[in-house]
Amino acid sequence: MTRGDLGSANGTPAGPARLPLLGELRRARLVLPPPAPGESGATYRRSLADLTDAALAELWEHALATTGLDGGSGVALTAVGSLGRRDGGPVSDLDLLLVHDDRLDDTELTALAEALWYPVWDAGIRLDHAVRTLEQCRTVASADLPAAVGLLHLRTVAGDQDLGERAARAVLADWRSGARRRLEDLVASVAERAERFGEVAYLLEPDLKEARGGLRDAVVVEALVASWLTDRPHRRSELDRAYAHLLDVRDALAATTHRATTTLRLADQDEVAGRLGFLAAGGVVGTTSRGTSVSDAADDLLASIAGAARVISHALDETVRRARGHNRSRSAVPPRPRLVRGRVLPPRLPELAPGLLEHEGEIVLAGGVDPAHEPLLTLHAAAVACRTGLPLSPAMLDSLGRAAPLPEPWPAPALDLLLEILASGPAQVPVWEALDLAGVVTTWLPEWAAVRNRPQRNPLHRFTVDRHLIETAAGVPHTGAVDGRDRADRQLLLAAFLHDIGKLPGRGPHAEVGAEIAGPLLDRIGVDPASREVVVLLVREHLLLPAVATSRDLEDPEVVEEVAAGVEHRPEVLTMLRRLTEADARAAGPQAWTSWRARLVDVLTDRVRAAIALP
Repeated sequence: MTRGDLGSANGTPAGPARLPLLGELRRARLVLPPPAPGESGATYRRSLADLTDAALAELWEHALATTGLDGGSGVALTAVGSLGRRDGGPVSDLDLLLVHDDRLDDTELTALAEALWYPVWDAGIRLDHAVRTLEQCRTVASADLPAAVGLLHLRTVAGDQDLGERAARAVLADWRSGARRRLEDLVASVAERAERFGEVAYLLEPDLKEARGGLRDAVVVEALVASWLTDRPHRRSELDRAYAHLLDVRDALAATTHRATTTLRLADQDEVAGRLGFLAAGGVVGTTSRGTSVSDAADDLLASIAGAARVISHALDETVRRARGHNRSRSAVPPRPRLVRGRVLPPRLPELAPGLLEHEGEIVLAGGVDPAHEPLLTLHAAAVACRTGLPLSPAMLDSLGRAAPLPEPWPAPALDLLLEILASGPAQVPVWEALDLAGVVTTWLPEWAAVRNRPQRNPLHRFTVDRHLIETAAGVPHTGAVDGRDRADRQLLLAAFLHDIGKLPGRGPHAEVGAEIAGPLLDRIGVDPASREVVVLLVREHLLLPAVATSRDLEDPEVVEEVAAGVEHRPEVLTMLRRLTEADARAAGPQAWTSWRARLVDVLTDRVRAAIALP
């Protein structure tokens, strides 16, 4: 039923003046007070939810008085979606559902619905509404996945409490009974949405609700938990904080724009950052491709959003994996118990490496293994995860986060394990993600904290700085052994991993800063002096080939000599720099490595190589 379908109940629809709480709700939705220092917007949302419930209860009583109907039984006004969860924001729709059990005829239902919906419209509040029987609620939930997820939060606001609770229980029971059958459809809908909207963590203008790692994905996690296919995510408190932070950003965006949008545009980021307490310590730090100045406060805001989105994405992946595992275990034949001297012993778990076992598709620690006493265990577990494609279990990640620090400089086996991880290609990406969220990566490399979740304002880049470094290492084309034992591969992998480590606000050209940071870091992780020299050189000159190839005269001998000097007239360094250039550009995004750019870089590389070879 739409507004055009409704006539007036008595010719004079009730306006906000006759419903003071509805008028107060309208005013509260227009003015969002900034949170006090150190506080989130949760207090505001609770107050807004309380006021909304009170206004709807007032509206309900007014509608009954207007229509002369008895709303004590057989009909209930319920809230679904964000209103049902009580986490709606200042411009969120009021998602209302009038549930009935057919005691009222169509004329009475139309009159009641009209008396409820019109005052909301007249107050200028966005409304999403429907009128359904209990069975119709179940039918809609069984046919429409998004509607089913929203109905899981059905909450009675006024009217027949028993009817509302029966509707909520019925929808939840249907969700649980059909969860195994609908799981893959739900996962497919999540993937389709991610393909359409991208990933919150890596967008300069993220849709906080629809994109991967956004608010809707956090709700999907709760829906999967409600299905009983899986337990709550292991780090539930982190998920709650991440969800609350995105809600805070959504509400600050609404207060800034006064529009019903969840897309954080570049033009609004400074004001939203200010509302949330991010302070611009250094003023303008850059300019977007549209000429919009960007403050460090806006960058800090995007970094915080990326961190929250990564937590939500990881929780979703974990929850889906566990739900799928539950589905498989329900259909699998359980392993036969072992009998030893008449005693039943649990089945043996497959051993992946010393101290590391496989359990239900995840890597777990063997009994008696304590990461606090085995510093290399974190690197060893990560290498096994890259090698096998199995995820590290959440409990194991917690244990690894408390592992003993590595000695300095690192022993040779530790560096070998790091290089094995870096040489594993795309398999390393989810492993780094899990380890980073568990706090492991910054214990290996404290320098990582400065680039973690750091946005890149260059439109060619599709990832944050830290993720770009991983993607670059994952995309290095190998010429030697794929496990990184070849000396050139080892140097190139380390250079790819560190080439943008100097992308820090206010520190100057990032290639030079990166070379300064890379030297001590390489010493600490046990890289030999000769390799250290090459890696630092590659980090410092990683922009040389594309910068010269796309802006200088490649026929000019002086230009060729300038590049030759940049690689110290060493053909092996030139070869590594060419490979790093391609890996860097491909990791940045499809527009960064075009056939035109590749041809120019190859022409320049060939001419420099020929010049170096001259006696």
